[in-house]
Amino acid sequence: MLDTLHLTLQNWRVRSGAKLTISQGNMDFQTGEMSQRLLFVDESGKEILGARAHNNTEKLQFSIIPYGKAVQAFVNFSAPKRLNNDNYSPIRESQLPEVFESVENELLENGIETRIDRAKLSRVDTFKNILTDEETECYSRLFGLLNANRAKNRQTYGVSGWLMRNASTEYCIYDKLEEMKHSGLSTSGLQKTLRFEHRCLNSGTVKSFFKFANETTVEELKKYGWSALQDRTVKAWTDNFFKYGIDDFEVIVESALRNEMQYFQAKYGRNFFSKYLKAYGAFYLASSSGGVGVIKKALKNMDCDRLKIYRAERELTEALIEVESLRLDSTSPKTLGELYSELKYKMEKVEV
Repeated sequence: MLDTLHLTLQNWRVRSGAKLTISQGNMDFQTGEMSQRLLFVDESGKEILGARAHNNTEKLQFSIIPYGKAVQAFVNFSAPKRLNNDNYSPIRESQLPEVFESVENELLENGIETRIDRAKLSRVDTFKNILTDEETECYSRLFGLLNANRAKNRQTYGVSGWLMRNASTEYCIYDKLEEMKHSGLSTSGLQKTLRFEHRCLNSGTVKSFFKFANETTVEELKKYGWSALQDRTVKAWTDNFFKYGIDDFEVIVESALRNEMQYFQAKYGRNFFSKYLKAYGAFYLASSSGGVGVIKKALKNMDCDRLKIYRAERELTEALIEVESLRLDSTSPKTLGELYSELKYKMEKVEV
């Protein structure tokens, strides 16, 4: 459900002695002149000049930044982290008011007065955790075959994740436990988890994605309804990622297989299929036996001569490089169709 939120505050006011760090500005080294703007006037009437102001705590980031002729105040936070030590588990419907109340109270404690319900939504991230049957790497080829609509510049997200994006929207999938371990958080007792995050990166996308009738404010988000938020998140994934039936998906897999065979055909001509079988035979022999080193050791124990062992090692290595250059292998005994069906079902039907 709700994850990271970026808000643009409206009608905010800074108290005297507020806990803020002021960046003084950029200095021209030659003249010594400091480039500064009026950031705000506090409640005592004191004018504060600088390049920007901020207050960053463990669970909240607040900043005051000049934009053009205006100066705006922003706050961003993770909704689950407002109530927990990490953002693994989603918040519940009953906790939503508490999240925003805690943000408003923390700002007030640091000397910033505002009505958080009137804040405008400049970014909204939602997520769903899927507890998987297989290890994350088993789904590698599956994600390589699928692309979300309107998502350009697909690239790897982290060590074990996938990012599909355009200028206004991101679809991100990653191993949540690995991400938590990297951040020094405990994963004890947690099941294998793929995190599916949808990110609306600007206010216009937030408005169109959720189809808000009025302004894109926190108040409108609350009125939208919890079940509607959940349904909209799932729909984004089913419309853009899990949009295929199993028959349609088999066509995608067949197309990938055909591309591989066309590569061998272009390289080897009329004997391409025997080369294709030979390469995959070597690939799966090495994969199932523990690698080229194990096969080499077995040949040595059979008292094969050095030249035969050298040629076998070279042939196996060349086959492995050729196959691995064409595809990311899955170590799961399940077919790609079965892996796809698992994730599609859990996205649409299983509550976590």
